[in-house]
Amino acid sequence: MSKSPKKLKSAARREVRRPNLVKRRFITRAEAKRRAERHILKRTFKDATVRDGTAVRLGIYNRGDWTDKAVWVVYKNSEEIALKSSEVVLVCKRTGRVLYEGPANDEG
Repeated sequence: MSKSPKKLKSAARREVRRPNLVKRRFITRAEAKRRAERHILKRTFKDATVRDGTAVRLGIYNRGDWTDKAVWVVYKNSEEIALKSSEVVLVCKRTGRVLYEGPANDEG
């Protein structure tokens, strides 16, 4: 009787030592898209500047029913060095909803 339990234990040890690993060579399309989105978001909003809507000059003409006092202005970081309008995201102070994303029309 003593020989059979030892054989079972040694067989169980071998199974633990050799896990069945599945190696993937490529990622899926969905994973590539997710990684790209994450990379762009990190680059775009890393060290982004956030200002009160009343303290900045906005030339946004297609306004909804919001005022300068009701929004936070988040300036996206741009890697381009050019004289152009700032890219902004306007966030409602009360609800946290994104109200506008695009150029601030503040060039010059």
